[in-house]
Amino acid sequence: MVERLVANEKVEGSTPFARSKKIMKICIEGWRKINHSYALVNQRQLIELTKYPVLLKHRDVSFYNKNWNEKKNFNGFSIEDNLIIDSIEFPKEDEIFDVIYRISFPYNFKKSLSKKLFVFGTSEYQNIKDHYNQSEFNDKKLISDQRIITTSNWSKQGFLKAGFTSSNIQVLSCGVDKKSFYIIDQQKKDLIKKKLNIRKDNFVISSVGAMSENKGIDYLLIAYLILKKKYNNLVLILKDQSNLYNINVSEYLNKIKKTKYSHLLNENSLKDIIIISKNLSIQMLNDLYNISDCYVSSYRAEGFNMTPLEALSSGTPIIVTKGGSTDDYFSEEIGLQIESNLIELKDKTMLDPNLDSLIANIAMMIDKKKVYNSIDLSNYAQNNYNWSKITAKLIDIFKK
Repeated sequence: MVERLVANEKVEGSTPFARSKKIMKICIEGWRKINHSYALVNQRQLIELTKYPVLLKHRDVSFYNKNWNEKKNFNGFSIEDNLIIDSIEFPKEDEIFDVIYRISFPYNFKKSLSKKLFVFGTSEYQNIKDHYNQSEFNDKKLISDQRIITTSNWSKQGFLKAGFTSSNIQVLSCGVDKKSFYIIDQQKKDLIKKKLNIRKDNFVISSVGAMSENKGIDYLLIAYLILKKKYNNLVLILKDQSNLYNINVSEYLNKIKKTKYSHLLNENSLKDIIIISKNLSIQMLNDLYNISDCYVSSYRAEGFNMTPLEALSSGTPIIVTKGGSTDDYFSEEIGLQIESNLIELKDKTMLDPNLDSLIANIAMMIDKKKVYNSIDLSNYAQNNYNWSKITAKLIDIFKK
């Protein structure tokens, strides 16, 4: 391990620290080497932060689940990226920093010796009651003074409802890595499809992520089953994260058996649902996005929703729920939105995606009533939401 200090390297004039003589000391407290979303965000930001003239160190925090580990839940990053992540030194026990940035779960608001403390968090259901130790916040002033970094305006509402001050909540988007998510050539796409027994004339829908209730996978499954009656060439690929959460697609299929849609579960429809539970490398995940004709996220509640951006970066149009976190980056140039209703419950706020709207949107893409240019889609994500730009904004937040 070496101390990550790049202050003596030549710095371009556009860099936020180009004219600053003072070296900012930053310590990140979070997760490395696993594929949890918080860890993925942390690792991408770490890689970018090493390019700045700062003294950067990282304190590894215990994983939320004691069964998570680097082997079972590996991040899938390239050898080169993991070497950069590993090169960041641990801080000394009593070391004082200008900034401490905590990015793990549950949230840790305990006082630090740093001049500035930032805590990263996402509020899927706009309720963070169970996301931190509330005994730490008996002092109301502590809440109002706490600096929060969250990923969307939807998520920000959860912190506001908890009593945090708007001026101390910074909304910072997640990003995509251009070297990881990009368009591959048609020949390679055809080879990947062949391995998965997908024909060239198949229309492929995909969705990636935890199969938890907030993801709305049940809506997507039902939409697929209904559309399969008309479009026999339809294929659905679902990549779960059962290695992290032990939730898989079979649970939703069993629930559908008890609904009015049970008759749609037959040999013909089930054979074209491809379920991937094993860990994928980033390269393999990029391949999955590339062979998809559209990417669907029919979510009820999301703190950000990074996978649609990754799909876009790979040249694939998206269909996402309207009214939630993806509104921050959605544009009519990149896909379609599912109409939804806002539901306010006692302990959470969420969306109810409209099934008819979801079905109509998928059908529009199958029938080519909506056609997108893959290069334009990729450029939209890579130019506007690359990790380099996101991390530059993070540095600006640290400086304020």
